[in-house]
Amino acid sequence: MAMAGRKDWVQADLRCLMCGRVVGRLVGPLPARDPTKYTVSRPPQFAAFRPADDSVPAVRLTGGEHFHCSTCGGATIMDELETFSTYSDVDDELDHRPRRGRPPKPWRRTAGSPNWLEALGIAG
Repeated sequence: MAMAGRKDWVQADLRCLMCGRVVGRLVGPLPARDPTKYTVSRPPQFAAFRPADDSVPAVRLTGGEHFHCSTCGGATIMDELETFSTYSDVDDELDHRPRRGRPPKPWRRTAGSPNWLEALGIAG
Protein backbone atom coordinates (compact mmCIF):
# COMPACT_ATOMS: atom_id res chain seq x y z
CA MET A 1 0.00 0.00 0.00
CA ALA A 2 1.52 3.32 -1.08
CA MET A 3 1.24 6.43 1.06
CA ALA A 4 0.54 9.86 -0.43
CA GLY A 5 3.76 11.78 -1.00
CA ARG A 6 5.91 8.68 -0.61
CA LYS A 7 8.44 7.56 -3.23
CA ASP A 8 10.13 4.16 -2.95
CA TRP A 9 13.69 3.67 -4.21
CA VAL A 10 16.15 0.80 -4.63
CA GLN A 11 19.92 1.11 -4.32
CA ALA A 12 22.83 -1.30 -4.62
CA ASP A 13 26.57 -1.05 -4.08
CA LEU A 14 28.92 -1.97 -6.94
CA ARG A 15 31.96 -3.86 -5.64
CA CYS A 16 35.11 -4.85 -7.51
CA LEU A 17 35.58 -8.61 -7.89
CA MET A 18 39.39 -8.37 -7.86
CA CYS A 19 40.23 -5.95 -5.04
CA GLY A 20 36.91 -5.75 -3.15
CA ARG A 21 36.65 -1.94 -3.19
CA VAL A 22 33.27 -0.25 -3.48
CA VAL A 23 33.22 1.41 -6.91
CA GLY A 24 29.95 3.27 -6.45
CA ARG A 25 26.22 2.95 -5.92
CA LEU A 26 23.34 2.37 -8.32
CA VAL A 27 20.06 4.16 -7.50
CA GLY A 28 16.64 3.92 -9.13
CA PRO A 29 12.89 4.08 -8.50
CA LEU A 30 11.21 0.99 -7.12
CA PRO A 31 8.42 -0.33 -9.38
CA ALA A 32 4.92 -0.59 -7.94
CA ARG A 33 5.13 -4.24 -6.91
CA ASP A 34 6.16 -6.25 -3.87
CA PRO A 35 9.72 -5.04 -3.01
CA THR A 36 10.65 -8.40 -1.48
CA LYS A 37 10.02 -10.36 -4.71
CA TYR A 38 12.87 -9.95 -7.17
CA THR A 39 13.47 -12.64 -9.71
CA VAL A 40 16.25 -13.24 -12.19
CA SER A 41 13.89 -12.42 -15.07
CA ARG A 42 12.85 -9.03 -13.53
CA PRO A 43 15.85 -7.37 -11.86
CA PRO A 44 15.44 -3.82 -10.51
CA GLN A 45 15.93 -0.96 -12.96
CA PHE A 46 18.48 1.69 -11.96
CA ALA A 47 18.44 5.30 -13.15
CA ALA A 48 21.72 6.75 -11.84
CA PHE A 49 25.24 5.77 -10.80
CA ARG A 50 26.88 7.61 -7.92
CA PRO A 51 30.67 6.96 -7.83
CA ALA A 52 32.39 6.33 -4.50
CA ASP A 53 34.75 9.22 -5.28
CA ASP A 54 32.97 12.39 -4.09
CA SER A 55 34.79 14.60 -6.61
CA VAL A 56 33.07 12.81 -9.52
CA PRO A 57 29.39 13.75 -10.10
CA ALA A 58 26.56 11.24 -10.39
CA VAL A 59 25.78 9.95 -13.88
CA ARG A 60 22.38 9.19 -15.42
CA LEU A 61 22.24 5.65 -16.82
CA THR A 62 21.11 5.04 -20.39
CA GLY A 63 21.36 1.24 -20.41
CA GLY A 64 24.11 -1.16 -21.37
CA GLU A 65 26.83 0.42 -19.21
CA HIS A 66 29.75 -1.72 -18.03
CA PHE A 67 31.46 -0.66 -14.82
CA HIS A 68 35.07 -1.39 -13.91
CA CYS A 69 37.14 -0.60 -10.84
CA SER A 70 38.99 2.71 -11.14
CA THR A 71 41.93 1.32 -9.11
CA CYS A 72 42.65 -2.11 -10.57
CA GLY A 73 40.36 -2.26 -13.64
CA GLY A 74 38.52 -5.32 -12.39
CA ALA A 75 34.92 -6.20 -13.17
CA THR A 76 32.18 -5.24 -10.71
CA ILE A 77 29.30 -7.05 -9.11
CA MET A 78 26.11 -5.71 -7.52
CA ASP A 79 26.23 -6.06 -3.74
CA GLU A 80 23.80 -5.26 -0.90
CA LEU A 81 20.50 -4.44 -2.60
CA GLU A 82 18.49 -2.11 -0.33
CA THR A 83 15.17 -0.26 -0.51
CA PHE A 84 14.39 3.10 1.05
CA SER A 85 11.62 5.71 0.89
CA THR A 86 11.49 9.47 0.58
CA TYR A 87 8.54 11.62 1.54
CA SER A 88 7.27 14.95 0.23
CA ASP A 89 7.49 18.03 2.44
CA VAL A 90 4.83 18.36 5.13
CA ASP A 91 2.52 21.38 4.81
CA ASP A 92 2.91 23.39 8.02
CA GLU A 93 -0.06 25.61 7.24
CA LEU A 94 -2.72 23.09 8.29
CA ASP A 95 -4.56 25.72 10.38
CA HIS A 96 -5.50 27.72 7.27
CA ARG A 97 -7.41 24.97 5.53
CA PRO A 98 -11.13 24.37 6.27
CA ARG A 99 -12.08 22.14 9.16
CA ARG A 100 -13.53 18.74 8.51
CA GLY A 101 -16.94 17.73 9.76
CA ARG A 102 -19.94 19.64 10.98
CA PRO A 103 -19.28 23.15 12.29
CA PRO A 104 -19.87 23.64 16.03
CA LYS A 105 -23.12 25.16 17.22
CA PRO A 106 -22.97 28.79 18.34
CA TRP A 107 -22.65 29.36 22.09
CA ARG A 108 -25.90 30.35 23.84
CA ARG A 109 -26.64 31.53 27.34
CA THR A 110 -28.42 29.11 29.62
CA ALA A 111 -32.06 29.66 30.41
CA GLY A 112 -32.77 31.63 33.56
CA SER A 113 -31.90 35.00 34.94
CA PRO A 114 -29.56 37.31 33.03
CA ASN A 115 -27.35 37.51 36.12
CA TRP A 116 -26.56 33.81 36.20
CA LEU A 117 -22.94 34.42 37.25
CA GLU A 118 -24.23 36.20 40.38
CA ALA A 119 -26.56 33.28 41.09
CA LEU A 120 -23.58 30.95 41.08
CA GLY A 121 -21.64 33.24 43.38
CA ILE A 122 -18.83 33.68 40.89
CA ALA A 123 -19.30 37.35 39.95
CA GLY A 124 -18.29 39.86 42.52
